[in-house]
Amino acid sequence: MRIALITSVYGTYDPVRPADAEWGFDDAVLVTDTPVNVEGWRVHVRPSNDSDRLAAKAAKMMPWQFTDCDAAVWVDGSIEITNGAALRATVEPLLERRGLWVWQHPEGRLDARQEAAVCQDWLKYRDGDIRGQVAAYDADGFPANWGLFACGVIAWRFTPESKRFGSLWETECRRWSIQDQISLPYLLWREGFRFGTFPANQYQNPWFRIRWDERPAGQGPSAVS
Repeated sequence: MRIALITSVYGTYDPVRPADAEWGFDDAVLVTDTPVNVEGWRVHVRPSNDSDRLAAKAAKMMPWQFTDCDAAVWVDGSIEITNGAALRATVEPLLERRGLWVWQHPEGRLDARQEAAVCQDWLKYRDGDIRGQVAAYDADGFPANWGLFACGVIAWRFTPESKRFGSLWETECRRWSIQDQISLPYLLWREGFRFGTFPANQYQNPWFRIRWDERPAGQGPSAVS
């Protein structure tokens, strides 16, 4: 299986760290709005009229648009990979089983409504209608405590079903809010999409760490999606 590493940074929100060929990924793609030269990355310049955070969702949720590989590991701009070779070796057998892998939420919440209550008034989400989003999900019968997932690192295998799901997810972010942890469980439930959760914690694992120290003030752990 040919697996790409993919990230996306628009504006100056996160630094881009070098990628290492020894990690074993078959492609390493940085999707951005400005031509840059970062060691190890193949830069794909994709201008956008969307906000920086929404523009970055395209590579996160539809990575097959940016590589000819069979699968991809998405990494958020805040992620520092500490053992890329082990990450590559871990995801391949997982992707043989499921087309999408995410993380159980590392802060213990189990419901998208709980996540909405935590973050709906944050400055970064002010342009979205999170309250209306939750009300719509309630009206559709979305069960309580169905699950909540973190998405700082995602593994995708490019099946037709995965591609359809990723496109639906990106559309849902456009419709309601860029807080993709709220829309993800709802769509997984509604679509009956089969997925897996990584056998580790997003905050403490053998493959990467999240660099809170390089994030703007006020964007702590719960800001990571």
